[in-house]
Amino acid sequence: MIIKHVKNLIGGEVLAEPVITKEKEILIAKDTELKPEYLDLLLFLGIDAVCIKDPYAAYERPHFFLTEDKTKDFIESIKKILESHIYSGKEGLKETALLAEDLFQQTKEIASDKVFDLKERNGTLYDHTIITALLTIFTAKNLQLKEKQVFSLIMGSLLHDLGLRYISVPYQNQHMDSCSPLELSEYRKHTVFAYTVLEKENWISPLVKKMILSHHEKKDGSGFPLHQKTTEIECKILQTCDTFDRMISGIESRRTNVRSVLEYFAETSDILYEKEIVDVLEKIIARYPVGTKVKLNTGEFGVVTEQTKDSVHPIVAVLNRKGVISGEEYNLLDDKNIVILELPE
Repeated sequence: MIIKHVKNLIGGEVLAEPVITKEKEILIAKDTELKPEYLDLLLFLGIDAVCIKDPYAAYERPHFFLTEDKTKDFIESIKKILESHIYSGKEGLKETALLAEDLFQQTKEIASDKVFDLKERNGTLYDHTIITALLTIFTAKNLQLKEKQVFSLIMGSLLHDLGLRYISVPYQNQHMDSCSPLELSEYRKHTVFAYTVLEKENWISPLVKKMILSHHEKKDGSGFPLHQKTTEIECKILQTCDTFDRMISGIESRRTNVRSVLEYFAETSDILYEKEIVDVLEKIIARYPVGTKVKLNTGEFGVVTEQTKDSVHPIVAVLNRKGVISGEEYNLLDDKNIVILELPE
C-alpha cells in the first residue's frame, strides 16, 4: 500500500483503502480502479491523498520490525487495553506490563544493525503506540542500553499517549499548532492527564511516569507541558521516536514522508533532539522505503525492492519505459557509481 497525492495520479491506480468523507461515509470503495474523472472529483472535494495498491509488491522484500501479523496482534492488544480502561478503571492498565514483556521477548534476538522499512501511513493511536515502542527498542539496542532501560522504554511507549483518550480535540493528520487557542490548550493537557491517572500506581516506575509526562518536551526546553530539559536518556529516546512516528503516521501532526522527516531531524539535531539518538534513527530507518520510485544518475527509473545494511543505499529494480520491472537491478551499496538523483513523484 502506498499513500499518493491525488495530483500525482494519472488514473488506473487501484485503491488499497476506501476514500472516506469527513462525515465518515464511503465515497469510493476499496479495490476500485481510479478513473481520471474520479481524480477531478477528489480534488474538488479537497481530498489531497489516497491509499493505492503497490503495483510492485510482488517484487519487494521489506524489512519489518516484526511480521505484519504479529504487529497487528500487538496493535489489537494495546487497543483493547487503552479502550477498556475508560470503562473498567485503571486496573486493566496493568496488562501493559505483560504486553511489554512479550514485545521485549519478540524483539530480543533481532539484530540491532538491520535497516527497517517504515512508510508514511494513515495512522491510528494504537499503531502509533506500537511502532513508537519498536522504534525505542531498536534505538536503545544501538545505544547499548541495559535490558532494564529497554523495558522501561517499552512501558513508557505503550502508555505515553494514554491521555489522548481523555480529550475531544481531533488530532489526526493536522498541525496541532494550527488549532484554536482553546483546542491547543486542551490537546496539550493529554500528557498531564496520563501522568495524573498513573501517578499513584506503584506498578509503574517513577522513570516511566516521567517519560509519559515529558514525551513532548524538547532538548532546548521549548516543549510542553513543563518546558523541561530532561536529562534521562530514556526520556530523550521516547521524545525523538514519538516525534518521528507522529510525523509519518499523522498522529498529532500533518502526515509526511520518511525522507522529509529525516531531513527535519537532521536540521534540528542537537537543538530539539539529542544528536546521538537522531544518528541512530538515520542509521536504522530506510530513507527510501520499499516501493519508492526513484530516478537514477544513469537516466533510468526504478523502484526500491529491498534494503541493504546502509539506509541510503538500497537495492533498486530498473523499470522499462512502460513502468514494468525489467529484470535488471542495482545494489547501490555495492555500486557507489550509481546514485538516486530524485523521486519522480
